[in-house]
Amino acid sequence: MGVTKITCYGGVAQIGGNKILVEDRDARIWLDMGATFGFGSEFFVEYLTARKRFGLRDYFALGLLPKLPGLYSPEMLAPASFDYEPPRFSGVFISHIHFDHTNHLQFLDPSIPVHLGAGTKIILDSWQTTATQMDLGDHDYRPFRTGQSVSADGVDTEPVHVDHSAPAAYGFLLHTSDGAIAYTGDLRQHGPHAEMTRDFIAAAAAAKPVCLITEGTRVAPVDPRKNLSEAQVKERSIATAQRAKGKIVIATFYPRDVDRMRTFLEVAKEVERKVVLQPKAAHLLLSLAADRRIQIPDVLRDPEILVYDRQMIAPKVWERNLLAQLRSKVVTSEYVHQHQGEILVQLDFETLPELIDIKPAPGSPFIHSKSEPIEENDEVEATLRNWIRFFQLRRHQFHASGHMSEREIADMVKEIAPKIVIPVHTEHPERFTRFAPHVVQPVREAPIPLTG
Repeated sequence: MGVTKITCYGGVAQIGGNKILVEDRDARIWLDMGATFGFGSEFFVEYLTARKRFGLRDYFALGLLPKLPGLYSPEMLAPASFDYEPPRFSGVFISHIHFDHTNHLQFLDPSIPVHLGAGTKIILDSWQTTATQMDLGDHDYRPFRTGQSVSADGVDTEPVHVDHSAPAAYGFLLHTSDGAIAYTGDLRQHGPHAEMTRDFIAAAAAAKPVCLITEGTRVAPVDPRKNLSEAQVKERSIATAQRAKGKIVIATFYPRDVDRMRTFLEVAKEVERKVVLQPKAAHLLLSLAADRRIQIPDVLRDPEILVYDRQMIAPKVWERNLLAQLRSKVVTSEYVHQHQGEILVQLDFETLPELIDIKPAPGSPFIHSKSEPIEENDEVEATLRNWIRFFQLRRHQFHASGHMSEREIADMVKEIAPKIVIPVHTEHPERFTRFAPHVVQPVREAPIPLTG
């Protein structure tokens, strides 16, 4: 009888929310600690939220989080009528920064080691500085890089970089008593660093894993996502910007997607425009400059990069310091309005009101470089459409997904050739039976033994 088992506490028949426990003799290792998209939306919406003053009480009462001894912090448990116990877990391995893989770290005992990429830690620090709603608390963070094996209670875990829509993303190879376990995290092959994903697939195949735990975001009867590469996003954005003579070009993209920032900087240079970044994006780029393994635009030295000042009455300390550091690069809505034909400006959803002061010329392109509208919150999408319609902008949808297509997932599974496949981070786990002879459909909180 084998000694290794896997239990999925999240990511089961849903996209996001990965929380996967691997147990092997004395080791109890978590792979990611994320929140599902719309976590708790059955009970909470907008201003109706869980009561923070009661820690985990509401989450336990509504069955939103499992009652696991030795996992949570004493501060979170004290108001929840659940006795605190010292940590019973060896550590958490975070594949990348996205909240559906990290957000529930906020509940954990801070003495449990959290292993994550060195670049991921930099992004997290920037994120927690610039986003007031983002606070994962203090933890025993232990940064790693590709090629550094990490031992936790007898299990060696090997991180291998992958390409995703966030830098410093990793898959993992866990070497257990019953054989190797490969975990993909989130990955793609159509991004600018496809070779990193190929490195992971090759390493996983060489390990001859007894089990592959794989994402399947785009595994579906019909894939609503356009399969654009990052190069195609750039190409189409250049063509759109070239047609916008005398008009401003507006782009919206995830402020932590460094590849997309680089893409739009290259777009702007191709059409002889300057890029105006929001302060959060500029802060992240300045922070990542400390990691020389990640190629990033140089906010300090690149004359084509400017930073937008929203003219806040009481800006946060970090924002005030940033604007002071980049004083010669800081511009306001007045500058952007007067130089519309020379500017490509980044606007996030929360900064849409700046359009009132920028006064974009009618017909100006609005490049929505995020996930297709089918994935967006209905109210957010409706509100965005209203802003675009009011200012008579022309919307364009150019986005490169952070995930592999169904065909690419199938090819990966066949190349790695694991004995068992466990599909997570997918709404259609049943389709994986088309890719491998032995697929185990995970059931939430039900242990899966690797060998019988």
